[in-house]
Amino acid sequence: MNAASFRIIIATVIVLIFGTAAAFTRTNNNIIISFRTHHPLNSTIMSSNKSPTDASNNNSSPAASAAIDFLTLTRSLKTTKRTGWVISGVTNPESIADHMYRMSLMAMIASFSNEALDTNRCIKLALIHDLAEAKVGDITPHCGVSEEDKYKLELGTMEQIQAMLGPLLGGDEIIELWKEYEDGSSTEAKLLKDLDKIEMILQAQEYEAEGSAERSLEQFFTSTEGKWRTEIGRAWAQEIVSRRKKNSDNDK
Repeated sequence: MNAASFRIIIATVIVLIFGTAAAFTRTNNNIIISFRTHHPLNSTIMSSNKSPTDASNNNSSPAASAAIDFLTLTRSLKTTKRTGWVISGVTNPESIADHMYRMSLMAMIASFSNEALDTNRCIKLALIHDLAEAKVGDITPHCGVSEEDKYKLELGTMEQIQAMLGPLLGGDEIIELWKEYEDGSSTEAKLLKDLDKIEMILQAQEYEAEGSAERSLEQFFTSTEGKWRTEIGRAWAQEIVSRRKKNSDNDK
């Protein structure tokens, strides 16, 4: 083996071991070997030198950002008290989220009693029906806002939520479910319209039993009389009114 061949073999070994790139140049009877360092370890070291901020930026997810933006928006549902109870002088009144949560439980158990009802859809409608109030608040007839203006305000908020979440996080489905509830266009939506009122009069009956209200809560019962759309609504309302009457008789 001549010296030139030996040099080439040594250079090849170096390339294999250290991951370098070698250039072979023949000059007369000599072979000149030059190396350009390009070891995988160098790339690893360079990557490890990146700041935590760089890593955070690279790993940021638009979907995660949108989800947290949405959930942050809904915090106000937990902190905003229901307007009707505030006006009635109720001590420590429930929040919008309190109302929505028990209504979701109502939707679940009510749907179990009728095979024609879609339980998942009922629960979704309950969770979404007052979602716009996260931004516009709990607008009641006492607020001096027309039904038309109230609908426009809430629709505008729901469109913002739709854009915020996008199709990936269910934005399109959420606004369609909200419209379905507002229109009462399905069997499930009709039930949820009833349950919205049922939850209200049940809460009123409980506040009365506790003596929590400064003013009469009679209006909450009279405003719902004869407005039930479903048998479940009528039956549950009758039970609540019966218990209210029994409590009233016992107080005499």
